[in-house]
Amino acid sequence: MTTLSDAYSRHCHLLTLAEEYFATGDYAAAVRLAQVAARYAFPANTGLFASPRLERLLLGIGKQLPTASVCDARYHHSNDPRNILHVLSFARPVGGDSRFVWRWIQEDRNSRHSVAVTTQADVKEIYDVPVDLIQAAENSGGFFRILSAPTTKPLEQARELRELCQTMDLVVLHLFPWDIIPILALAAGCDSVKTIFINHSDHTFWVGASVAHIVVHLRRQSPHFLRNRRGLHPDKLSILPIPLDYSPPTVTRVEAKRTLGFASDTVLLLTIASPFKYEAPGQIAFLDLVTPVLAKLPQAILIAVGPDPNRVWRSASIQTDGRIISLGTQWDNSLLYTAADVYLDSVPFSSITSLLEAGSHGAALLGCYPSNCELELLGPGAPGLDTVMEMASDLESYQNLLSRLINDAEFRQQRGQIVKAKILSLHTGSNWINVVRDIYMSIDRRNDRGCLLGNIDIFSASSLDLALVELYSRQPRSFRRLITKCIGTLPYRSRLTITWRLHRIGFDLSFLNLLPPPTDAIIFRVGRWVKSIGRWMLRI
Repeated sequence: MTTLSDAYSRHCHLLTLAEEYFATGDYAAAVRLAQVAARYAFPANTGLFASPRLERLLLGIGKQLPTASVCDARYHHSNDPRNILHVLSFARPVGGDSRFVWRWIQEDRNSRHSVAVTTQADVKEIYDVPVDLIQAAENSGGFFRILSAPTTKPLEQARELRELCQTMDLVVLHLFPWDIIPILALAAGCDSVKTIFINHSDHTFWVGASVAHIVVHLRRQSPHFLRNRRGLHPDKLSILPIPLDYSPPTVTRVEAKRTLGFASDTVLLLTIASPFKYEAPGQIAFLDLVTPVLAKLPQAILIAVGPDPNRVWRSASIQTDGRIISLGTQWDNSLLYTAADVYLDSVPFSSITSLLEAGSHGAALLGCYPSNCELELLGPGAPGLDTVMEMASDLESYQNLLSRLINDAEFRQQRGQIVKAKILSLHTGSNWINVVRDIYMSIDRRNDRGCLLGNIDIFSASSLDLALVELYSRQPRSFRRLITKCIGTLPYRSRLTITWRLHRIGFDLSFLNLLPPPTDAIIFRVGRWVKSIGRWMLRI
């Protein structure tokens, strides 16, 4: 089993190799190795939350790219619509990042918003681009664009994105943590363009602070963590509540329950999160907290969106006479939010957007503090939640609170109304857009790009790092496939040499990279054909 220190050593070897190719002027090889390094470190594999060394390399590569000349520096005048470009790695109907962008656009009616997507090709057979995102951009007077350069040519992607950025007043980065294209793009030729980095993945490694004027967080975080693990400048940070597109439900809670097939006096509990957020190696898991309570209180039913209905969830359902219902993944949960009396946050890993959505519908909220204070980053937190949601410190207090929320209708309804009022006051309407305008004013006064304090990587094997490794260990990750994808696009001599060198430092051997042209291309096309047939078979 690879330890954190071993993984960190491999990360350093990757960067050393990338720096060697950069020094020789082989920018294509350097950038592909940088992509491997970024993806290898994400989400929590190397004891790092940031890599100034990697960002410094990317800035160096980006400065070597040819840049189209810009006639005049751009200055935003107060009477002109602000031209804003939101940059996404993927546009998806699932998750909060795309939704965050279109809600921002819809609320900020005084600006012209456009959207650029860097790597949509990687998910085009999995997710459709949300229509709401396209319409929001176009209705504001802007555009929606997926970069035309293929993902196999990151330097071309960066040049294309740079040209888009040069026409803007402000660029807002809503990135997957390993997306290096915006760093390359903004490394040069965009001096007059202000940049915001949105830290929507505060529990993982990410890159991008080196090109930002400010980093915007979605909740308060420990200054010690931000300085010593992220290496972020404390004077270049801000907080922005997650925007919600709340509208009053068209049916009552009782009517929603009946539509779902439940009696009006059923106490409906709801939880929504990715499956891994409920897994807790070595800790009290979500079902350990909830199942004993539901087994004793037959008036309560729990619906879980996200977790696989098999294995432990099936066992929990049996123990509660079928009153724990796992639906797996589904996108439209609006009726469930309306029907829910109580929302249970995922444990040990919070799902903050779902918490806010449920709270905005008047559901009481229940969560659990991490058992170790170093793990508080995994727990719930957002502007407005800290003082209004019910929080337990251990198994006994959690089960007591859950029992009270189920048994005491007046308490449950009162807490839900307090939660709703607080969330709507901060995450919707004029209060939210005023925070955005304050951020605009703040960034207009900044001319110094870059939010990193230092140039060295800060390794640690703390309990937080180890817990994150455990949490993500069950998600499939194939570094051999990653190396095949990134290094396999290089000329044969380069990919052959690099593949062997990566194998020598401990990475799986990517045999396809060793095959000479055209054999590799034939096998690659056959593999894609087989995968497409497999996807077609699954659909029918």
